[in-house]
Amino acid sequence: MGKVIFSDARAWRYLMTAVGKIIEEGVLKFTEEAAVLKAMDPSHIVLIDLYMPRSIFEEYEVSGEEKLGINFGDIVKIFKRATKNDRLALEFSKDKLAILFLGSSERKFVLPLLSLSEEEIPEPKIEFKVMARMTSATFRDVLRDIEPVSEAIKFIGEEEGVLRIIGYGSKGEAEVQLSSEAGTLIDISVKERSEAAYSFEYFKDISAASQAAETAVIRFSTNIPCRLDFELAGEARLSFYIAPRIE
Repeated sequence: MGKVIFSDARAWRYLMTAVGKIIEEGVLKFTEEAAVLKAMDPSHIVLIDLYMPRSIFEEYEVSGEEKLGINFGDIVKIFKRATKNDRLALEFSKDKLAILFLGSSERKFVLPLLSLSEEEIPEPKIEFKVMARMTSATFRDVLRDIEPVSEAIKFIGEEEGVLRIIGYGSKGEAEVQLSSEAGTLIDISVKERSEAAYSFEYFKDISAASQAAETAVIRFSTNIPCRLDFELAGEARLSFYIAPRIE
C-alpha cells in the first residue's frame, strides 16, 4: 500500500501525455526516495527517464518499493479530467491504482495494475559537446515555427554560442536561431561545433511535457543521441534520449 499527494494534477497530466505518446505500457516505481520511470519505446529510438524526488510531494507515504504496471493510454484519458486547481492523490495497492483529483469536488478513478516486468536500462554514457537551456515557452514556439515543413529536426551548435534549429522535409525548410546574447537562450555551452538530425515526430509527441516544466535543456553532439530534459521544480525532471536520424 502507498499514497502520495502532489499539488498540481495538471503537471502530471502533461508529463503522462508525453510518456503515453512514446510507450503504451510501463512500470512506474515508487521508492522511499523518489518516483521513477525508465522505459524504451518499442523501436528503441527513445529512452524515457522520469525522476521525481519525494521532497516535491505534499505527502509521500511509501514503505520499501512499489512497482506499478500501467497502461499509459488508460491513465492519460483519466488525467485529461484534471483541471487548473486540482491537487492529485495516487493511492496504490497490490493490484489497483486509485487516482483522485482534489479540487472543488473530489473525483476518484480506479484502474487495475498490470503484471509487467521492469526493464533494466543502464544510464547512457554520452559525452555531449553542446548544451542549450531555454524556457519551455521558447521550446514550444520553435517547434510551432518549424512544424509546417518538418519531417526532421536538425540542431547545429555554433562555437559563437548560437544554436540553430532547422526543420526540413519534402515541403521545404525552416530555421530558427537562438542565443543567450539575443535573450532567446538562458545559457549555452559549445565545446565544439556539432550538428545532428532527429525525427521531428518524436519532438512533437513529447512537447506536451514542456507545459509542466519551467525550462527545457537540449544536449547533443554530432550524430549521437540527443538528450532533452524538461526541468521541473525541486530537481524533478523528465528526460528523453532520442536516437539520431539515419539519412
